Amino acid sequence: MRKVILYGAGACAAIAVIAAVVMYLKLGAVVKAAVETLGPKVTQTEVRLASVSLSPFSGSGRIKGLCIGNPAGFKTPSAFRMNSVRMAVDLKSLATDKIMVREIVVDGPEVTFEGSLSGSNLSRIQKNVESFVPAPPKDKPEEPKKEMKVEIGLFKVTNGKVHLSLTVLGGKSLTVPLPDIELRDIGRKSGGATVREAAKEMFGAITSAATKAAAGAGSLVKGGAEQLEKAGQAASGLVKGLFGKKK
Repeated sequence: MRKVILYGAGACAAIAVIAAVVMYLKLGAVVKAAVETLGPKVTQTEVRLASVSLSPFSGSGRIKGLCIGNPAGFKTPSAFRMNSVRMAVDLKSLATDKIMVREIVVDGPEVTFEGSLSGSNLSRIQKNVESFVPAPPKDKPEEPKKEMKVEIGLFKVTNGKVHLSLTVLGGKSLTVPLPDIELRDIGRKSGGATVREAAKEMFGAITSAATKAAAGAGSLVKGGAEQLEKAGQAASGLVKGLFGKKK
């Protein structure tokens, strides 16, 4: 009898482990599908995601290989490349109409700024995000459902780079550091933010930081070019002065 109980307990433990593994894989697949389905609608660009791992016990996980393409008309391969994104979600909140995200930490992203300060690929994506409106359900329910909201405790971006493809550079490229970003309590004051509002705030922070980096680099390049031009003019004047005198 004791052996039967032990075997039964062992079988239950094995089933629990299998169930946990299936749940683990399913959560990752659900998140991946959601990002690749909703992402293009929000940004109006191609969105690719290599993999998502999310623990069904702690709610912590990692996104790998997130790539956000450029809008039509831009030549560079992508606008954002994020090899590693760490996140933590309150699993209990997944069953409610407000998802609680404890943190989203992006380490080492690569941002491409193409265009000029008056108009770039990043500003175009930002406009797309701001204008995004979720499509209404095809079958109208008897009672309208509340739009899903999110609350994000921490959004942090560190060790980033900005690849510049600016008009002022004349087709040449330049890479500069992306200033670190830290936002806290997104959607907390309003009782939760919509997906569009949260995306707008996060994308806006990255776009703003990248634009500042581009502005600084553009001023440096322009200033250097002006100094070179003045030096060239001075050298030309000196040569004319030396060799242009009458004997």
